[in-house]
Amino acid sequence: MVFNFQINRIGEYIVALRPHIILMSVPCWFIGLAMALNRGYFDLLNAVLTLVGALVLHLSVNAFNEVFDYLRGNDTIEAVSEYSGGGGYLVKGLISPFEMGTFAILLFLIGASIGIYLSFQHKIILLIGLIGGMMILLYTPVFKPAGLGELAMIIGFSCITFGTYFSMFEPDKYVIDFNTFLLFLLPGLWKSTVLVINEFPDYENDKKANVRNWIVRFGRKNTAFIYAFMMIIYYALIIYLVYIGFLPIFSIASLITVPLFIRNFVNSLNYIDLQKHLPVMKNQVNIGYISLFLIGIGLLIK
Repeated sequence: MVFNFQINRIGEYIVALRPHIILMSVPCWFIGLAMALNRGYFDLLNAVLTLVGALVLHLSVNAFNEVFDYLRGNDTIEAVSEYSGGGGYLVKGLISPFEMGTFAILLFLIGASIGIYLSFQHKIILLIGLIGGMMILLYTPVFKPAGLGELAMIIGFSCITFGTYFSMFEPDKYVIDFNTFLLFLLPGLWKSTVLVINEFPDYENDKKANVRNWIVRFGRKNTAFIYAFMMIIYYALIIYLVYIGFLPIFSIASLITVPLFIRNFVNSLNYIDLQKHLPVMKNQVNIGYISLFLIGIGLLIK
């Protein structure tokens, strides 16, 4: 193992973590921002800080995941794709585990510093930050191998939405209710379905490494039905929130992604190989981008 960390290689470290993936934090942030704006609250500095914090912490999750998956042996060059299997840089020996681990800690500290700053204004963000931080630090070493990673993903990414929302308010003047809580679960639920879909190509490697995630515990076909159940809950929540008038009728436009979901379910149920599954992984990412941004836009124009 090479014990070095080079500042001039930070750009390379970021590329190794497939930075396009961290953009999935943006819809989570946007829903929290849109809900606060809908209620007449906005803080430009905090909006920028929460977005930067979300992106940096997401990158730190990827970095920690790269290190632990490499050390466990469930990353291989053959399984690498733009959405699953790790970035491949550690497997190829281009970056050492020590370098990536150091970078992960550095990213986490930057993100945590933003959270600490915001918590001086909003004490509730301290609680959200502690929960989110625990999801980040324990996700790969504890939750993922124990089969709790999918649930941790829901909690962790919903924390982005909650944290963004509360940071927009004046201190101690928060507005929160059960329907807002349900809305804020949507981004985390979507991100968890992305994880579930991305696990399909990694089944053999995860099984060999004794990573007891859902794909290993239940097999591909059963996990396809679990994925479908999660997506049904996702759409049912949207329909419910529109029906009771909490979300504007415009938000029903998010259901245009249902055909993508059905196609993903059928293809996952009949999984063949990584290359055939790549469009499924891409579609699942797009489902969240399209549906969550449509919901957010609906809140802004309501």
